[in-house]
Amino acid sequence: MTRQRTDEQRKSQIRAAAIRCFVRRGFEATRLLDIANEAGLSKGGVYFHFRAKEAIFQDVLKEYAGMLADRWDFSPVIDQSADRTMGQLVASHVRTMLADPNEVRLFNLLVAMAAQDQVFRAKLGDILEIMKRVYRPVIERGIADGVFVDGDTDRLAVSVVAYISGLSAFAAFTEEGGLPVTPEHAGEQVLRMLRMRSSVSAVEFASPSSGSGKPPPN
Repeated sequence: MTRQRTDEQRKSQIRAAAIRCFVRRGFEATRLLDIANEAGLSKGGVYFHFRAKEAIFQDVLKEYAGMLADRWDFSPVIDQSADRTMGQLVASHVRTMLADPNEVRLFNLLVAMAAQDQVFRAKLGDILEIMKRVYRPVIERGIADGVFVDGDTDRLAVSVVAYISGLSAFAAFTEEGGLPVTPEHAGEQVLRMLRMRSSVSAVEFASPSSGSGKPPPN
């Protein structure tokens, strides 16, 4: 095993420990020693790779943005209606939130820090743009097909991402990071916001592996 590979594995170990500390304690309350203890390392072992918790957090955000870019680096299918595609995309998006509550909490932490620091605002903007890029072409196609209400595609994409990001706030209410809606109901809510008419419902893009979450009350 090369030294470079060993160093990267150790950094990955530190990043994972740092995320757990940051989402549990908050950024300000987390010390480098806390991260070292969480990672099962000495403080010097962490300091060898990262001289401050700010450097760790920046590295965490870089990895997070890269992971999101890889996750959403695809072209939505075009051999089905735009509303069906949108419903599936939103449901899939929400499933990833249910699958990793700490990822959601990290996003919420970034939102809070972005209000106070331009560097974090820029990083948050990059992450939101990654999400918007997936939804924009589907909205554009839906407008062209007369399925979605006519409007500025970027603003409509912002509305979709804002709805999904808003759901993430509910992850703070429970230790397991549950959400107030199922992935399928989230998809249906977005369609209600966008569509002029639609023949699809939440049932049509449901998945047996939809994860946990409670449907809204009737």
